[in-house]
Amino acid sequence: MAKATWKFEQEQIHIEDLRVHCIVGLHPEERVHEQPLVISMVIPVNFTRAVKKETLDTTIDYGAVARETRAFLKESQFRLLETLGRSLGVHLCETFSLPAVSLHVRKPEAIHECAGPAVSLRVTRGKKK
Repeated sequence: MAKATWKFEQEQIHIEDLRVHCIVGLHPEERVHEQPLVISMVIPVNFTRAVKKETLDTTIDYGAVARETRAFLKESQFRLLETLGRSLGVHLCETFSLPAVSLHVRKPEAIHECAGPAVSLRVTRGKKK
């Protein structure tokens, strides 16, 4: 009997519901006090090297990604979630040499009758021209 060959696809690291605070919004009161945000992200990763070596330097350090996300947003101010999403996505890709990252950013206290408005996007590293 032939030994099975396995194919691994769509390997990803997920960070879900990361709670952070930052200045985000257009209204004057939103420009004074930090607001809570809830951020989820998906980072595509090939697990081959990590599985062989089982060391942190062969994969994405999700703790470092979470710390960097908090630090970047703490130091930044945004008027729109759309701007925040794009800026954070590019920052994470550049900081961690990621080929791509998908983000979902929610502002839970902006509309009390719902879970809060949110933006979603995927940032993909393009080729230089």
